[in-house]
Amino acid sequence: MSFETTLHKELAKYKLILGSTSPRRQEILQKNFGLFNFDILASNFAENLSKDDKTPLEYVSLTSKHKAEALLLRSEIRDKFETQPTILLTCDTVVACNGEIFEKPETKKEQRRFFNTFAQNGNVEVISAVTVIRCQGSLIDEFVGYSITKLIFKPDNEETINAYIESEEGLQVAGGFKYQEKGCLLFKGMDGDYLNVVGLPTCTFDLLSKAIQ
Repeated sequence: MSFETTLHKELAKYKLILGSTSPRRQEILQKNFGLFNFDILASNFAENLSKDDKTPLEYVSLTSKHKAEALLLRSEIRDKFETQPTILLTCDTVVACNGEIFEKPETKKEQRRFFNTFAQNGNVEVISAVTVIRCQGSLIDEFVGYSITKLIFKPDNEETINAYIESEEGLQVAGGFKYQEKGCLLFKGMDGDYLNVVGLPTCTFDLLSKAIQ
């Protein structure tokens, strides 16, 4: 059974480039949005912005924007949109709690510190910013959006926390957990967009639709 919207029809006129090598983001484009015709090209932006003077939302918004703009400067991209309209798509996601960004834990000890903070505060936020840049000849337009999903950390869940830490599933993962896998057992509820937690928020579809209008 086919699924076709105005976006699917109009996007066929563009070269769509996903500025990410994340398998989850690729899967969401295909499985959830029904978009299959895109190229993958990772941005070379260093993602080294200071977090000290920014809120988590400001940080991801700037990082996503810089990822897209770094792609825009690459010669292989510029060669494409000079001959064919091109759309660049980038996204950045962080896990935050009480205004602090929690990166990828290197050790089980660091991961446990994350979970202790989550337990003390109760709520964990997954914050994503999306940037879409439309390039048509000399015309370049930028569209931005964001999504915030709140996760409620389970209290009195020490046995599951210990088992999860020992499983090592959450090491080298933002926030120290994979919600789409066993990490969901650490939480008792969600307020917001599930796909945002997985890797690419649903608002991405709306941004792409706006870009092709």
